[in-house]
Amino acid sequence: MNDELSPVEAPADFASTLDALEETVRRLEGGQLGLEDSVALFQRGIELSRRAEAQLQNARQIVETLLGEDTVPAPLTQEEDG
Repeated sequence: MNDELSPVEAPADFASTLDALEETVRRLEGGQLGLEDSVALFQRGIELSRRAEAQLQNARQIVETLLGEDTVPAPLTQEEDG
């Protein structure tokens, strides 16, 4: 299992994190790994899942800050459009 990324080498952006998590799940579901490798890969999947959740939370906070906490943008109507 030497080809796995260490926590220091974890993907920086959400898309890369999600790709790495999906690849981890594929490898686990493949059933070709031994017990030790499966447990290590499962741990890697948990780390990636937590990283993705943190990235989503960060994005959510940025959007809320940009919109204002209580501000919900009103949808455009045809009257406002034209």
